[in-house]
Amino acid sequence: MYKQSIHRIIFSCILITLVLFSSICFAKTKGGFTAKSALVMDADKGTIIYQRDPYVRLAAASTVKVLTAVLAMENLSEDQWIVISKRAEGITPTKLYMQQGVKYKVSDMLKSLLMNSANDSGVALAEAISDTEIQFSLLMNERARELGAKNSRFFNATGLPEGKKWQYSTAYDLCLFMKEALRYSKLSKYMQMQNTVIKGTDGKEIQVRNHNKMLKRKGNTLIGKTGYTRRAGHCFLGMFTRGKRRYLIAMQGSRKLWDDLEYLMRQ
Repeated sequence: MYKQSIHRIIFSCILITLVLFSSICFAKTKGGFTAKSALVMDADKGTIIYQRDPYVRLAAASTVKVLTAVLAMENLSEDQWIVISKRAEGITPTKLYMQQGVKYKVSDMLKSLLMNSANDSGVALAEAISDTEIQFSLLMNERARELGAKNSRFFNATGLPEGKKWQYSTAYDLCLFMKEALRYSKLSKYMQMQNTVIKGTDGKEIQVRNHNKMLKRKGNTLIGKTGYTRRAGHCFLGMFTRGKRRYLIAMQGSRKLWDDLEYLMRQ
């Protein structure tokens, strides 16, 4: 009789533990995942690991700067010096407050674009390639289509809101841009850097810090580009590794950026 009571107590404890564990897991997955759209895809095989409405058109905020960086690699030399225009100086933050007339190397522009999300760098790169940012946006749209991105439309190089014009992309299209970016080892290197210093022809040193907080976590393999606007919510585009495999990751419309990224990386 005594043994039966002990067995019942043990069984009850195990059952309660399982119920609590299941509840916690549920809260951390479907109940807690906040992104409107997301995709995790094998970078080499193209196998989809996880998806949530990956073809829905949504604002993508600064994640579009990955495509801007790709076009810079295709059209400019990293050792080339480019000048900051009046328009680049006056662009909406986030920016590094570069002064009109000062020149910076393309490599430094790319670092500040991908690490610090500097909008002044984005505009300067766009103008160096296409003279005007609106002309550059046409190039972005053309290159996006060439990469297979059928549900993206851009009006600027930064992902900033463009008045009543609606810029949009999808998690799937964003992954295509990241896949192309990975062809350039320098872009991957810049996205891995936590801090750096850039300097223009005025001699002023500017500290550049990466917005990707995951880089500070032990054992982290996630690199990429953050983004945020009120309309877009929190967005992310990047790549992480698991063993010898590489995985593309894109997310739009998140309310809990870092929690949602951790969830996606567990899939």
